[in-house]
Amino acid sequence: VASRLRPDGLLRDQTRGAEALTDRARRLNQAMRQQLAASQDRLAALERVRQTLGYEATLRRGYAVVRGDGAVVGTKAEAAKATRLELQFADGRLTVGGKSATAKRAKSEPDQGSLF
Repeated sequence: VASRLRPDGLLRDQTRGAEALTDRARRLNQAMRQQLAASQDRLAALERVRQTLGYEATLRRGYAVVRGDGAVVGTKAEAAKATRLELQFADGRLTVGGKSATAKRAKSEPDQGSLF
């Protein structure tokens, strides 16, 4: 028992333990970096899929979203019932039919009459 308590044996065990701990910490750090890189790659791939499945990608291919009275219109009958249609293209929206916001503003302003 006394030989195990000598400082030489304790120092040797401490050195081995420190080396083992350093090696395990290095391997753990490397494994975490690899796992993080793999997760980032997977996330980037999923984002690319999400972009292709979104309706904005469809608009860039030349299609349009049709809204009637604020709701998406899917049929000719729904479009015929709507008082105002809004078409959304890749580069913006266009209102067809109904009263526009500028027409409403013009009517709501009071008439000042003629000065002549």
